[in-house]
This record gives sequence, C-alpha cells and structure tokens, in this order.
Amino acid sequence: MNLVFRSKKKGLNRLFGGIESEVMNLLWEKGPLKGKDVHEALRKKKETALTTILTVLDRLSKKGFVRKDRDAGLTIYSASVSRQEFEASVTSELVRSAYELSPDLAISAFSDIFSKMKSDELDRLAELIEEKRHENHKDD
Repeated sequence: MNLVFRSKKKGLNRLFGGIESEVMNLLWEKGPLKGKDVHEALRKKKETALTTILTVLDRLSKKGFVRKDRDAGLTIYSASVSRQEFEASVTSELVRSAYELSPDLAISAFSDIFSKMKSDELDRLAELIEEKRHENHKDD
C-alpha cells in the first residue's frame, strides 16, 4: 500500500482524497460492488461522473487498496483489506515511523497523548506494556 499522510486533514482524508475516502468507506460498508453501483451510491451525496468514479477505483487499485475482479465482462471492485486491517497497518506504520525518526520525541508525543486518556484506557495501556515486557523477557 502506498500512503501519503496529510497532517492537516482529519480521518481517512489524511490518507486519501475526498472521493477516495468515500469510495473506500462504501466498499468497506457494502462489500464488493460494480463500478456503476459505486457511482450510484456516491452520486446521491455529490454529483460525480461515472468516469471519475472509475478513475478513482483504478487509482485505488494501482495503490493496492482496491482489488478488481473480472467475471463475465463485469468488473467487481472490493477493498483489498478490511477497515480494521487497514487501520492497524496505518497506525503501526505511523508509530514506527515516528519512533524511527526520533525515539525521544516520539515518546514525548505519546506521553502527551496518553496524559489525555481516560483512566480505563490508561489501565489497558499499562496491561499491554506489561504483557510486552513479559514477552520480551521470555526471549532473553
């Protein structure tokens, strides 16, 4: 998957353009669809040409986010990974990149984020850290 991070945007728009985000959300929600069905669903929100939607689907396919399956002259489009797999992969990559860029700054930024967490979320974080500590000591 080829990602570009847009820090000033929110949600999926940090990683995709506006129409790309809408297409991915639709494929994650509805499952495999024909290009025409994607177009019909999205044009209810915003008038968009079928050719534009097909171009976006093709672009997402080239980036590795959408799979194209051809069957009896029809092309069916589906997300290549689930939303959960996608979010886990993006999160992991962003955290790894931040840590590789500067471990000290990454830890400081994480600390700032964690300081805003609810008590039960902090408890869960402490449990995860403890689990990782035990896993690492098993390898020693």
